[in-house]
Amino acid sequence: MSQKPELWIGLVELKPLNLEEYGAAGAFTNIITWAANATEFRKKAETIAATMNLYVMEVEGEEPLAQRAKKMPLSEELDDMIQRAESNPNAIVYGTFHRYPRNEA
Repeated sequence: MSQKPELWIGLVELKPLNLEEYGAAGAFTNIITWAANATEFRKKAETIAATMNLYVMEVEGEEPLAQRAKKMPLSEELDDMIQRAESNPNAIVYGTFHRYPRNEA
């Protein structure tokens, strides 16, 4: 039995395919998208990353948005992202990129 898709959220670490072109070692961003499980969430994150010449290094805290909203208040940025994703079942919405200049050893 397959699960019904719902809005999911997660913190995604992205790395550039071309470090010189991107100008940073990577970035973190929240992504909100429709998914039925964590695997589908990651696949959607990988889909949007590829369009920006990035790849998904790691995904943290991925969970249904309803669960996150029960645990903590959502920021204004997240509320805006939710509004953009709610009416579009194909939406993959990312927030502010928090870039970091180099890899830590």
